[in-house]
Amino acid sequence: SKKLIGTDDKSNVANFKYTNLVEICPLCKDDLLYLPTKTARQHGNISQLVLVKGISNVIHLIDPLSGQTATMMAEAYWRNPIRPIITAARSRFTKCVVLGKEAVVLERNQSKKSATRKNRNRLASVTIARERDLGMNDDQIEERSHVGYLLKAGDVCIGYDLKETQLVEDEAEEMRSTGKFPDMIVVRKLYGGAVNDEAKSFKTRIWKLQRLDVDVAESMKSSKARKDAEADDMDEEDFMREVEADREMRVKMNLYKAKKKATTDEENSEMDEDKEEDDDQKVTLEELLDGLALDAGPDKEDRPTFDGLELEGYIAEGEKAVADGLKYVGREESRNVQTKDAAMPVSGNVFGQEFMH
Repeated sequence: SKKLIGTDDKSNVANFKYTNLVEICPLCKDDLLYLPTKTARQHGNISQLVLVKGISNVIHLIDPLSGQTATMMAEAYWRNPIRPIITAARSRFTKCVVLGKEAVVLERNQSKKSATRKNRNRLASVTIARERDLGMNDDQIEERSHVGYLLKAGDVCIGYDLKETQLVEDEAEEMRSTGKFPDMIVVRKLYGGAVNDEAKSFKTRIWKLQRLDVDVAESMKSSKARKDAEADDMDEEDFMREVEADREMRVKMNLYKAKKKATTDEENSEMDEDKEEDDDQKVTLEELLDGLALDAGPDKEDRPTFDGLELEGYIAEGEKAVADGLKYVGREESRNVQTKDAAMPVSGNVFGQEFMH
């Protein structure tokens, strides 16, 4: 819409206010979708039960049971919008423990767009148990997973428990109640402190993200503001879990070394390097950048040394002159000094001649 704010008839100038309505796709990464039959056929005959792998100017979908991928264009989505049957919220995830896994070899189906060789090699059948069931019963779930190559016995993952979840879509709920859906959809693997203690998970990470300093006003220190801060911390923790479990997501992000745990975890990561060769999603030290400290002073390699020893009492160039109140010209500036600006001898200067005889 366009609204006139003010006008000047003499100068023929007018100010307008423009209001644009933008509708954003309501899907998020790791949402679980149930595609209509026609839509699934149009996208390589992919399974109707898919996960949202990522969203950019297109929607990237993946079949969690076969590894087949598809790309949905924006025009195709807005022509027939799709609601997620399960949203990627913390309350909807179920934490599970991996008991074992076996590789799965898919047979090529000529009537279907097959998964790529890379995704076929990553497919595995995993045996998992809900964490809350450990010590209570012997319930185990065996399902295929597109992230099965990352998992091994003892790992912890999160997923959607379709056996105890009621879906919002009628057709999908009918498929679930009749047993045509898998009992569990594994979404991703958990790393580091997120496996055991959620409150201290950030302390065990070897990486961190830089953020701007924010001054908190006095009015924001109320009980409601503290609750909002706790919710923000939970959202930040969920975001960091997504980052450390998805290499493609952090390609254009700068991760920095954590000061506290970088040294100790570096040794542990080298010891576990042979055990986790297949884990190509884990954050490695090669991806991390050193934090920039503006008050750390000059670097050690810039200080003068003699026989490998750093000279004591070293003073940076110009510091002594500034301390004595003298005007100082640096090396680069001295190259641009003109001849007329340089010191010139004064004729008739007899100062000091009595000392010459």
